[in-house]
Amino acid sequence: MLATNVNLSTLRSLFHTKLTPLYEKREIDAFFFIYIEDKYNIKKHQYHLNHELEIAFEETDIEVLVKGSPIQYVTGNTTFCELKLAVNPSVLIPRPETEELVTLILKNLTVLRSYGLTVLQSYCLKVTDICTGSGAIAIALAQYIENAEVWATDISEAALETAKKNAKLNNVKIKFLHHDILNDDTSLLPHCVDIIVANPPYIPVSEMAELHKNVVNYEPSAALFVPDENPLIFYDAIANAAKKILREGGVLYFETHEKYHSELTTLLLGKDFIEITLWNDINGKPRFASCKKL
Repeated sequence: MLATNVNLSTLRSLFHTKLTPLYEKREIDAFFFIYIEDKYNIKKHQYHLNHELEIAFEETDIEVLVKGSPIQYVTGNTTFCELKLAVNPSVLIPRPETEELVTLILKNLTVLRSYGLTVLQSYCLKVTDICTGSGAIAIALAQYIENAEVWATDISEAALETAKKNAKLNNVKIKFLHHDILNDDTSLLPHCVDIIVANPPYIPVSEMAELHKNVVNYEPSAALFVPDENPLIFYDAIANAAKKILREGGVLYFETHEKYHSELTTLLLGKDFIEITLWNDINGKPRFASCKKL
């Protein structure tokens, strides 16, 4: 690709000129600082110290952004729970809300351990992440839970290849399984699992028009959308699998659609799960659910 020498201040102005029709000023600045850090290892404070620094800029990058591509696909990277992950159009870009889900799991483990309900050093916690995508959740849990044995599944082979790359990048051991949770036999999955976590597709197709075009046109639709007539299709399948592969007292965690907390609670009660708990995200929206196997 052809590159043009340009100073950082001029490049920031170019970002605003080109992207203003698509995004607000604050978002454009966020994109700019993500871009220079990922592409040139220049952090925000370094920009302010030397905003006249010249770099070799690939002009095609800004043109791809103008078309609506997420900045993370342009840089090829994102950060999740302070871990660097590779991303591409075969996987969803991990959201801050999903970081909250990881934090919730880690906090709950800390509480259990403080009451002596989990053995700290010797117990090998078994964790399965269903619909893993980029591997973000599985990798974060493998990184931050001592002695964890982690599995991650996905129907997309391309997503699994990206997740494997990310596990290697972050030096964690994860067992990846190609598995269709809607159709494949649960015998393929690990059993006597302590924790299952899932952030499955949950956006009804009818809500597609409400999303920004950089989501609809670039991120994998199979990882986003579900039929309007059955928005809990993945939750139903995952809960059925959890009944078979969770140990007694094992915990199932979900990221959810804000509109379907009540329906999800009814679904889980109907499958005899106990201690169903719902949480809001940092913005006060219904976002997470957990339950235990009886």
